[in-house]
Amino acid sequence: MGFSRRCLGEVLSNLREHGAEGVIIGSTTYQLKLGWKELQDDVDLFATSFSPSFDEDLLLEAADRLSCFVGRTSWDTPQLRCSIDDCEVIVEFYENIYDFYVPAEIVKDADEEDLDGFRAKVIKVEDYALLKAKAGRGRDLEDLRFLGDLVKSGKLKLNKDLIRDRVALFDPEDRGFILRRLHESGII
Repeated sequence: MGFSRRCLGEVLSNLREHGAEGVIIGSTTYQLKLGWKELQDDVDLFATSFSPSFDEDLLLEAADRLSCFVGRTSWDTPQLRCSIDDCEVIVEFYENIYDFYVPAEIVKDADEEDLDGFRAKVIKVEDYALLKAKAGRGRDLEDLRFLGDLVKSGKLKLNKDLIRDRVALFDPEDRGFILRRLHESGII
């Protein structure tokens, strides 16, 4: 079951009021760019105001005040399941830890998106594609193929020059396979 842009905006606004700010980094990026009215999946939020691993008390307090359920992501970082009226949003919190890495420039250059009266920071879809290509797990490669299909069908336009420039944000030994995965998926 999906959720509306407004519901997402309200959940993020409530979290922000409790000190949990971040930038959307997951599949929600392309859903918003494509103008989907009903969003799918969980919302991956890269924390910018706290550490999900070391400031977990902040999230537990916010969850308690907002009546959210607390869980864990596959990276063992906090996940909140928040309900507002008749919608539910699952927000998973991430940070640069272990093998999970989002370059600071990607976070800094995030766009501001209007969520039916609420504001949210969202990375560019081009950056989302780079992160998926870097991760390279089976589900990441499926996501890349899906994006590639959207690009090939003309439903999604990506700035290929931006992608080629931004690959320099990653370690030199990773750049070749990132570009290869993007090419194989039809993104560049």
